Amino acid sequence: MFEELQGREVSSIGESAFRNYAVMVPLVEKDGEICVLFEKRSMKLDRQPGEISFPGGARDEGEDSQENAVRETMEELLIGRDQIHVIAQMDTLFTLRDKVSVYLCQLCGYQMTFSKDETEEVFLVPLRFFMETPADIYMNDLYIKPDPKLPFDKIPGGENYGWRGGRSRLYFYYYKDYVIWGMTACIMNHVVEILREEAGLTVEKLDSLQGSCGD
Repeated sequence: MFEELQGREVSSIGESAFRNYAVMVPLVEKDGEICVLFEKRSMKLDRQPGEISFPGGARDEGEDSQENAVRETMEELLIGRDQIHVIAQMDTLFTLRDKVSVYLCQLCGYQMTFSKDETEEVFLVPLRFFMETPADIYMNDLYIKPDPKLPFDKIPGGENYGWRGGRSRLYFYYYKDYVIWGMTACIMNHVVEILREEAGLTVEKLDSLQGSCGD
């Protein structure tokens, strides 16, 4: 029965309602050290001015997630496609409204250029810092606020129904005068976990990764 469903590709219920974004976690070799590049968003922006982020943004029509991440990185850092060596796709982050695809790359021949339209500055943080420094973690309580137009008379308990909220983790890293927090810190924390658990990366192994751009 329903043989057509056998072997179907599984997706997430409600995923089509999410907005698609992609970000790139760029690695840059600086003075013999592997670093992570971050952007500080322009104070002129209406959305999240002054916050720390990775290169990235919304997906254009016809793009896949990797093309999205690469294009945004090229536009924001003013570099060519040949300077971006994509290492792997990381795990996907779902927020309340967005699906964020995450990629790890190495930038080759990068000279700290960036577009001033949306970015105030770019800066580097040694990958060693994130390997050695655990994030500060805080918990946010999430509450359900029911639509007042709900048919409460058809819900057991009516307006006193026991809606279940939840808790979410909020990550913070502090590097020099920079506060890396929120989604960016969450992604960075998870990337470090993947590098440790799946790539077997240790602080001692970082030195052996130097000089491997594009290999």
